[in-house]
Amino acid sequence: MSKNLWLVRTLLAVFMALFSSLAAADVTTSWDVEDKLSGIASYFSDKLHGQRTANGERYDKYDLTAAHASLPFGTVLRVVNLDNNHSVDLRINSRVHHKNKRLLDVSKQAAKELGFLRSGLARVEVTIIQLGEA
Repeated sequence: MSKNLWLVRTLLAVFMALFSSLAAADVTTSWDVEDKLSGIASYFSDKLHGQRTANGERYDKYDLTAAHASLPFGTVLRVVNLDNNHSVDLRINSRVHHKNKRLLDVSKQAAKELGFLRSGLARVEVTIIQLGEA
């Protein structure tokens, strides 16, 4: 085997091991009931209504649901808009896009109840009420 081929295979093996361990670290995040998180929330576009979510169900803009990067599907959260103190309980049924740096994407109904439908973004505090199945 040539030195170049050996080097390429070795580097590929190292990168695969590195990236698989990083991906596994995200999945093993441990969550507890009453954990609090804070960040920015946005809401899903109307054009996604009826599309499949990450857990396989159809997105319904009138349901009280949300997407989060790593919380288990079925997790119930209490979300409070820090600007107006409006709150709502939401169920995690999808994942935020990997390029999205926001804490949550919520349904249109949730954004309406939280009072940020017009602005599109809100500073929120999230409390885990009940963990879903991992």
